[in-house]
Amino acid sequence: MAKKHILVLGLKTFGLSIVKQLSKYNCEVLAIDENMDKVEEADEYATHALQIDTHDIDKMVSLSLNSFDIAIITIDNIEESIMAALLFQEKGIPNIIVKSTSEMHKKILEKMGIDKIISPEEEMGIKLAKTIMNESIIDAINFSDDYSIVEINALDKWIGKTLNKLNLRETYGINILCVKNSNKDLEISPSQEYTIKEKDILVAIADNKKLNESGLL
Repeated sequence: MAKKHILVLGLKTFGLSIVKQLSKYNCEVLAIDENMDKVEEADEYATHALQIDTHDIDKMVSLSLNSFDIAIITIDNIEESIMAALLFQEKGIPNIIVKSTSEMHKKILEKMGIDKIISPEEEMGIKLAKTIMNESIIDAINFSDDYSIVEINALDKWIGKTLNKLNLRETYGINILCVKNSNKDLEISPSQEYTIKEKDILVAIADNKKLNESGLL
């Protein structure tokens, strides 16, 4: 697989966390921010880190932008974010991901046809609220509008019953991928005869609509 070339514009907490995570993969990362302290911090993780004012179009253009596969824009200033997205579109970067900071920002980005728009604060807020209100759900990762991967603490009423008897797919819209027991051992693709034990954690693909209707989420 060809090595991806990724540009990350904006190195506050969110942008820097992306650079740090990308450093674990086989990819080339260019990290950019106007704050030199942020650039120096990112330099430990990125392939290259540059201090550039986003208003300096000539300097941005000099980066051979069309050589990048993905651009990720995490800057908070709406005008600068939109201008950077327009520039990256014009220079032919095929995949552009932008962090939105408001509903208006999001709507403008949608009108521009941006590939992916993320609202990390909103998403984390929703996730936290779900966690607070549903102690059975440990974690949930949405990978589409319709489905999530969830970790679920075994409910008291499930303990001692087999997966076949519980019929979790029909009742809750969840398909079990694996079960982690109290010793952290994994039972991958457990059979329908698997008996749920106290402190089991179920990892499953969930139908979001069905899960919500069931009252579990």
